[in-house]
Amino acid sequence: MRSRHSGPLLVQRPFYPDGATCHAVILHPPAGIVGGDSLNVRIQCSADASTLITTPGATRFYGSDGREGRQCQRLDLAGSRMEWMPQETIYFDRCVAHQELVVNIDHTSRFIGWDINCFGRQAGNYPFVTGVATVSIRVLHDGMPLLQERLVVDGGNDIDRLSGLRGSTVCATMLAVAPSLDSAHWLSLVREVLPPAEFAATQIDNVLVVRYLGSSVEKVRSGFVQTWIALRPLIMQKPAVMPRIWAT
Repeated sequence: MRSRHSGPLLVQRPFYPDGATCHAVILHPPAGIVGGDSLNVRIQCSADASTLITTPGATRFYGSDGREGRQCQRLDLAGSRMEWMPQETIYFDRCVAHQELVVNIDHTSRFIGWDINCFGRQAGNYPFVTGVATVSIRVLHDGMPLLQERLVVDGGNDIDRLSGLRGSTVCATMLAVAPSLDSAHWLSLVREVLPPAEFAATQIDNVLVVRYLGSSVEKVRSGFVQTWIALRPLIMQKPAVMPRIWAT
């Protein structure tokens, strides 16, 4: 294995707790993104590779002087298996943030991943009042869109309004897709696992989508992990093994 580092991102030493799956942790020592920063993460998996990727802590978009901070995460799977399970992203008051997740798969790829967004800092009761956060997710099959969505939260107005987040401060999306597998029974299985309040699940063609809208990062994490535990044997053909970093 070779590792080369340039810029603010580091990849910690990988582990193989369940055999062939590489558990990797992406570390961002500055721990936050400010106005004018642009952080780009691109992960390419070779054919037959199997990896689980997480982070040791939350990503933070700090208050800005008006300049935009950006983070783009592009995951390219070519006949490989990936589990993308970072910690949450926290949008601080006064931030101007753009967060993008792009997942490009082919017919033999298998993917489970999530995106958790927290508006305001719950510790200390610092609400998201005047910032602007744009969050987008795209899932592409050989470059053709399977799922595209974009959420813009403009300060406290969008959090409080009925057509916005309806007073919630945490929203999250979990995705599971494996075009070569029969996914007809995934939805019923997930609905049995998830608590009905604050969670919902649907299936768009071959993409399973799980949603959370509430005010608890701990609750969404717990629900998504339980969903992952239920789906992993079906999609990755192996039982769930928790990333070691989660226990620290």
